[in-house]
Amino acid sequence: MKTVTYLTRVDPDVRYDAMRFASEVDMYLADPEGWESKGYNFIRVGPRQKTSNTVVIQLSSTSTIAKSGCENPSLSCAVMNGTELHVNIVRWMRGSPQSGLPLDEYRQYVISHEIGHILGHDHVKCPGPGQPAPIMMQQTLGIGSCSPNTHI
Repeated sequence: MKTVTYLTRVDPDVRYDAMRFASEVDMYLADPEGWESKGYNFIRVGPRQKTSNTVVIQLSSTSTIAKSGCENPSLSCAVMNGTELHVNIVRWMRGSPQSGLPLDEYRQYVISHEIGHILGHDHVKCPGPGQPAPIMMQQTLGIGSCSPNTHI
């Protein structure tokens, strides 16, 4: 198994409990049908244990996302093969009706999708009508003829 260390943060201008966010991220990354099924093990560390390879998963405002270099501040984003992952607070709180996912499942999708970028995976398209939407499909923007999906 490949171990990925991460820490979670919440922007100072975001009103969301940091421990709750950390617990939710822990739960989503531990999903047995997530990246763990592909040989990854995720371990949350504290700020003092952070190394240059530690992934920072940050619940961010649109203004922080805009300043981070992400293309679209209305979306969550991560740098391909990088260590910075920004989760858009508006999407975290409201989800995306275009995804067809209830809020908890949408949150699972966002964490899994953005971690996928950190792990080096790019976007993919719907494989065919009625097929589960791949986790690396931009489900936030719509799923076309695919069915909603949160699994890898």
